[in-house]
Amino acid sequence: MATRQNRSTHADADVRREPLTYTAADDESLSDAVIAALREAEGVTTESDASAPMETVGVLTPLFETIDPDALNALFSSTYSGDTRTGSVTFTHDGYDVTVTATGEVTVSNSSSASDLH
Repeated sequence: MATRQNRSTHADADVRREPLTYTAADDESLSDAVIAALREAEGVTTESDASAPMETVGVLTPLFETIDPDALNALFSSTYSGDTRTGSVTFTHDGYDVTVTATGEVTVSNSSSASDLH
């Protein structure tokens, strides 16, 4: 099961200042972990919201309009020789800075430009 930190409600998602950290489960793809972290950052936590398809972030723009989910998954997959990859990638999605690491950690925080608007 994935671990989550800095849980919030929808009411305080708009004023989030602390980054949210989400760690992907062993059987969870990185793109699904990103979607789950973005959903949590947006406060999408009800059962009906949680049962929506994983490719749908919820109230946000679909992830594939920002980054190719298959490419994200492949970026940190094992090499042909079986070695694990290292590193991280950061992108902005609907006002959130999203950092994904090879270890499966996803950090979501308000982007500095979005924070300046509040």
